[in-house]
Amino acid sequence: MRSVTPKSKIGGKAVPGENMTSKVNPEVMDERFDCIATGAYYRAEARGFTSGQELDDWLQAESEFNQGRV
Repeated sequence: MRSVTPKSKIGGKAVPGENMTSKVNPEVMDERFDCIATGAYYRAEARGFTSGQELDDWLQAESEFNQGRV
């Protein structure tokens, strides 16, 4: 659960607090990582595993995962 600074402290707007906490289930993070890694692998495979585009493969796979396309 994330904490937010009360509305009264920042001009009537609630904003993320400095001590934001986020409890993320490690199993969910592992599944997310695995899905992105698999997507990046298939992108690299499709281009013949040429080097130099690994980050692009990862970022594209991550973007697709975040958009729910995976």
